[in-house]
Amino acid sequence: MSTDTTASQAPREPKCVFCGRCLEVCPLFAATGKEELSPRAKFALNTALDDPDHDIAAKAALRLTGKCLSCGKCEKACPNKLCAPKLVTEMRAANPNIRSALWGLWVGQAKVLWPMMATLSRFAPHFRYGRLESMLSGLKALDAGKSAEPWVKAVSFQACGQGRKAVVFPGCVASHVRPQWNETAGKMLRGMGFDLLPNPGFTCCACTLGHAGLKDPQRQMQLKNVQAWRDAGRPEIVVFCATCHCGLKGYADAELGWELGERERWAQSLTPLSTLAGKAVYEVRDNAPAKVHYHAPCHGAGAGLDQKFLSALLGERLSTRGKKNLCCGFGGSLKLSAPELSDQVAKRCLEFYAPGQGELMLSGCAGCVIQLRAGAPSEVNVGHWLEIIS
Repeated sequence: MSTDTTASQAPREPKCVFCGRCLEVCPLFAATGKEELSPRAKFALNTALDDPDHDIAAKAALRLTGKCLSCGKCEKACPNKLCAPKLVTEMRAANPNIRSALWGLWVGQAKVLWPMMATLSRFAPHFRYGRLESMLSGLKALDAGKSAEPWVKAVSFQACGQGRKAVVFPGCVASHVRPQWNETAGKMLRGMGFDLLPNPGFTCCACTLGHAGLKDPQRQMQLKNVQAWRDAGRPEIVVFCATCHCGLKGYADAELGWELGERERWAQSLTPLSTLAGKAVYEVRDNAPAKVHYHAPCHGAGAGLDQKFLSALLGERLSTRGKKNLCCGFGGSLKLSAPELSDQVAKRCLEFYAPGQGELMLSGCAGCVIQLRAGAPSEVNVGHWLEIIS
């Protein structure tokens, strides 16, 4: 009698048990009520596609499975820790399409495309409904002329930098259409006594390329950023975009040719700007809005620290809605692949915060700022919290 128990002892891949917990947190399901867009539907569809006798149209299945905001809320709610964004990423990588290619072009050529398209959007005709209006509103939101007016003045800084070498990771939006964010962050760090180094050649964090299934372009950008950090002498990397911070943290889990101990040093070097911003004295000016709403990004690495800093700075002026927070609808590549769904999620988010005339919405994520600015009423301004600091 055989005593080989290898097969019976092999760990089994966790499966979706259809408990429905992901439905409670999925922004797409909440905004549309369509369960075919939910995480558990994606896992059920993927299981069905694994059956060699399935009669599901591959194109239709992939199109449906790809409708995901990559917010990661489902993984936190799932008892088996299943991650729909990871599943979608693998399926997109295995089945590349024109939408993924276009997204790769949009991110890879951002230096040229973003400023040009933002400028051209000023002269574009108005479309009342549909995909064109959705995309045009997003382009108009990139326009640097729509920044929030500063009304907080930093009057003194704590010398916490003590000559430590640091570099700002600007991300795509600050690099190409919001350079004032980068400038303000640099002035704050110099005021704190940091030895601020010039940008060593950082590119996009590549987080969004991964969501689109573009693994090779993602890896190339990651390698370029790691090499830029090495060339600069491995300084502290100060980050002011929550999604960039989340993407950069993920480098430590990737095989990027790390030298001994370097992977840990990279992870330790990442510093959210808001942890340092609180080490200053500020003066709130008379032109401050009566009410400020804070939107915490789904990719929340550092987002809670942003909220903590703003709460201390603005006091009762800041409205946060407690621990509850709604997705803005920008995540993943949904803005390109299904803009109408992205807009539905954004509409629900804005209705939740319900900003009034003359009020301001702030966020700590560049993508969230652009998305909310595109959908907000004209009498409501939206910006990154760096914009309010003079």
